Amino acid sequence: MKGFEIIAIVIGVFFVIGIAVGVQLVITLPLLQSVLRTRRNRRRYKNGGDWWKVSTDDGGRRPPRWPGG
Repeated sequence: MKGFEIIAIVIGVFFVIGIAVGVQLVITLPLLQSVLRTRRNRRRYKNGGDWWKVSTDDGGRRPPRWPGG
């Protein structure tokens, strides 16, 4: 085996490893983000609070006007 063949093989191995890591990241990042999002929401909203529901304890006040509206 000549020096050029060894260098070509090493470059090819790194290329294949890079593609494999990229594919793995594309597959696992959405799953990891959903896991972290649910963990963060669970920690932030203890006691079963629903963060997507608007609080009705505003004392009957109207919301402030939007700028320029």
